Amino acid sequence: MWPTPSATQRVRDWSRSALAAEEGEPVTPVTPAEEVGDLLAAVRRQRAAELLQPWAAALGLPDELTAALDDMRTAGRRAVMVRSLEQARLGAALDDAGIRWLAIKGSALAVQTTGDPTGRGAGDIDVLVPVETVANAYALLHDFGWIARPVGSAAPGTWAWRHIVDTFHEMTFDSPAGTVDLHWRLDPTYDALPSFDPLWERRQQVELMGSIAWTLAPSDALTHTCHHAARDDWRWLRSLFDVRRLARDPAAWEAGPLAPVTTATLRVTDDLVGLPAATPNRVGAGFRSVPGSTVRRAVSAQDRPVIAAYPFPAAQTVRDLRYRLSASRTPGDVRRTVVAAILPPKVVAGLEDPTVRTALPRVLARRLTWLVRRSFAWLRRVPGASVVQTTGQR
Repeated sequence: MWPTPSATQRVRDWSRSALAAEEGEPVTPVTPAEEVGDLLAAVRRQRAAELLQPWAAALGLPDELTAALDDMRTAGRRAVMVRSLEQARLGAALDDAGIRWLAIKGSALAVQTTGDPTGRGAGDIDVLVPVETVANAYALLHDFGWIARPVGSAAPGTWAWRHIVDTFHEMTFDSPAGTVDLHWRLDPTYDALPSFDPLWERRQQVELMGSIAWTLAPSDALTHTCHHAARDDWRWLRSLFDVRRLARDPAAWEAGPLAPVTTATLRVTDDLVGLPAATPNRVGAGFRSVPGSTVRRAVSAQDRPVIAAYPFPAAQTVRDLRYRLSASRTPGDVRRTVVAAILPPKVVAGLEDPTVRTALPRVLARRLTWLVRRSFAWLRRVPGASVVQTTGQR
């Protein structure tokens, strides 16, 4: 079942009230007009179970929905426990190898925003390492049973590896116990967000269910979360919950002038779930200049399927290009953005050519074949075809 816009709006309203309640504001219960199944689908789609479950009674959630949220919360806690054990194992291996690393997103962000490693639900394990240690981290992950996902990865020493590291920012590894996203930058752009060394200098310690890890400082976490939400077209409410919760910390505003992407996300957050009353006045004055069309685009992204059964060819490439151009702050970033749009990681994945001279003809042939195949699939689509939803968590 795909949620209706009405159910999604109800979840937005409940979320705004729950976030205000966390800050000590009174909550008025509301009896929803939508069907419970529709509301549950919206909660799942927006990854809002962990926020709403503690406030279910105060918000007036139906008993059937509350029971489902209780089950989701219990399952999420169990999954986070497993992920925490795996993250501790990975962290110890990186430490032993002398590779500096930061835990980002996931449980580390949950501790910063809620004080509870399970406060955002279960997700992947995300680690950030210096770019010069990516090849070593790649080998270590394979040694410990995490295998690079074929889409978007390549073997060190190949031209495809160098291209991915230069134009992208992460690689995904899978094992029976979970998924690791290995990052060497916070963003696909080079200059929109800080590199590893300044992040390391400002790092903050968090406790993750028995283990200790270093993560981003509050100001870096807020900026990264704003960019991450914008890169996804603000399609998940949970990212906006993160923004509001981070914004409560005065230390989150120590970074100085805000980039346009950060300002846009703050405008979307304020309109859809609200920002805390303690948000600095200078911030509000900045994001009020963001056009209302940005908020409408976010609402549209939240209301539509994450992935269509028959997506328009290159639609994701266009979205990625739009984000990267808006985030790019230097000519070098613009150049890499254009190259990445022409040759995205999925097109070069797995190529073993050592140089671009032999790889490029094969890559261009792949790209053309992919576009033709996707175009014919789109043209032959069945009217009213169903849609599918991704299940990955971030």
